[in-house]
Amino acid sequence: MASILYAWEFGANLGHVGTFLPIARALRDHGTTVHWAVTHPHQAARLLPKAGFDWLQAPVMPEQRRDGPPLSYADILLRFGYRNGNDLLGLVVAWREIMRLTGAKVVLADHAPTAILAARMLDIPVMLFGSGFFAPPQVHPTPNMRPWTTVSAGHLLATDQMALTSINAVLEHYGKPRLDYIAQLFQVAEDSLLSFPELDHYPARGPARYWGMLPAAVAADSTWPAVAGPRVFSYLRPETPHLEAALQTLHGLPGSVLIYAPGLSTELMQRYAAPHLAFSPVPVDLNKVARQADAGLTYASPAATVAFLMAGKPVLMIPGHLEQFLFAKRVEEMGAGLIQNPEQAPHNLAAMLRQVLTDPGFRANAGAFAAKYANFDQNAVMTHIVARIEQLADAVTPSEGVHP
Repeated sequence: MASILYAWEFGANLGHVGTFLPIARALRDHGTTVHWAVTHPHQAARLLPKAGFDWLQAPVMPEQRRDGPPLSYADILLRFGYRNGNDLLGLVVAWREIMRLTGAKVVLADHAPTAILAARMLDIPVMLFGSGFFAPPQVHPTPNMRPWTTVSAGHLLATDQMALTSINAVLEHYGKPRLDYIAQLFQVAEDSLLSFPELDHYPARGPARYWGMLPAAVAADSTWPAVAGPRVFSYLRPETPHLEAALQTLHGLPGSVLIYAPGLSTELMQRYAAPHLAFSPVPVDLNKVARQADAGLTYASPAATVAFLMAGKPVLMIPGHLEQFLFAKRVEEMGAGLIQNPEQAPHNLAAMLRQVLTDPGFRANAGAFAAKYANFDQNAVMTHIVARIEQLADAVTPSEGVHP
């Protein structure tokens, strides 16, 4: 029986675990043992127990302070253990031990660069499982992730070199070949991305293979408030920038509003409760509510945003961090939505939502995306991904891989 390891290292929220869960179920049905290493066990507890899966804590390092916001992928790595070779070795040893103890024949890397590095030490094939943000393009140095900010080539090179020095120290420790540049780490057995070209965080990536995006395994029927007017579904989180401004805007909307905001305080829900506004107590079927709604207001959640685009509906986005902002920029560049900059006051949020609802251009552009991918079959993609994982596992000879 083959054994695979799903490795989730960076990021938060249900989208990581939820997106892989249908794949994990299918693999299990085919006789594959699925092990989970997750960076946020409390998120796993929301979905995995009902599915009959257990999980391990992923080896992670608390974020280390650096001046300013992250400017490149290497800059992100330096904040999570790559500034010091001994720190990185500690993480790699822990990941390596998880792979050894689980007998993994394949590693599914969901924004898990250190798991990818550890798998190199054991010659385990790796399959990327995530968006373009999780894998920088094959260029040196890793590109500036804030194109609106001028960053010198020298600064980018120096940042890359700091992280690369730690990576190569660990590779040398295990007698493995050194890397010439950071992105070389992501040259793995299967490097296709769970995204669409239009939504790749790196628009200048060049030729790449895309699976398309998969739905999160988060599905429950929802009831809209029975009032007249446009329908708006909102997916928010307590840490969403301008949260109260978003709730005020939705509260003032003359229409039916459905909100899913996990972790939102009872006090806020009571303050903004209204006959036309309902808070869903459980995760919703994003594809269904997107079809039912006229527009969405989200924190730039990829799962929710793509559900709306695939339904031909526009979105207003309030991204909370760089990954979400870059994703939202691609949607805005398509003309299918608007962004409320998290660093600017939300004075025009209500007007922006009205614009998304009433300007036919937004709906037309979202509809163009939906039409382009009208034949995109998420179930077929899941079948292909499962088959590719099994193919990678079957290619590992009995003398290879890791055994408990």
